[in-house]
Amino acid sequence: MEKIKNWYQSHKVLGTIIIGVLILIIIGAITSEGNKEEMKSKTEVTVIDFSTMSFNEIANWCEDNNVKCYEKKEYSDTVAKDAFVSQSIKADEKINEGKNINIVFSLGKEPSTEYKNALKQAESYSKTLNMSKQAIYDQLVSQYGGKFPADAAQYAIDNMEADWNANALASAKSYQSTLNMSKSAIYDQLISQYGGKFTKDQAQYAIDHLDD
Repeated sequence: MEKIKNWYQSHKVLGTIIIGVLILIIIGAITSEGNKEEMKSKTEVTVIDFSTMSFNEIANWCEDNNVKCYEKKEYSDTVAKDAFVSQSIKADEKINEGKNINIVFSLGKEPSTEYKNALKQAESYSKTLNMSKQAIYDQLVSQYGGKFPADAAQYAIDNMEADWNANALASAKSYQSTLNMSKSAIYDQLISQYGGKFTKDQAQYAIDHLDD
């Protein structure tokens, strides 16, 4: 009886192990099948040709297709400024949702050191002194200022990023707080060729928002 009991218990344990293994195999198969289905659904995104699209259009497509797109800019001797250069994943390739795609646009030909320095100086004038576009140009080419050639100064003006309305407003606030000037006098100073050299629209924006 003892042998029978031991045999029964050993086979019972073995049976339990076998059943457990079978359950794990079944669960693994179900999980694997589920992962396959999930991967299948994630690989249904087919990349399109971005070469004729703006980055905003590309970003909208990426959002609609659950793909992460990043804009990069590089100098190019052959591709015009702001034109499409390349995409990190070619058109018609299938990718998983959530995949990253880098889209490169051209900065145009790499400028000379003289041009780069003029641009940096122009941006500094804008950020620290809130100068107008015309005032910055004049300062760049001035014999008492940057002494840059006209082409370098023009490159800087054409390529710098500045909010001229914001600069006009900052200058207006400075005139108001430090010189106690009236709005009319501030406006005249902003547009004066001996003052701010802002456009009339920029000066009016500043006056309209002076008390904000």
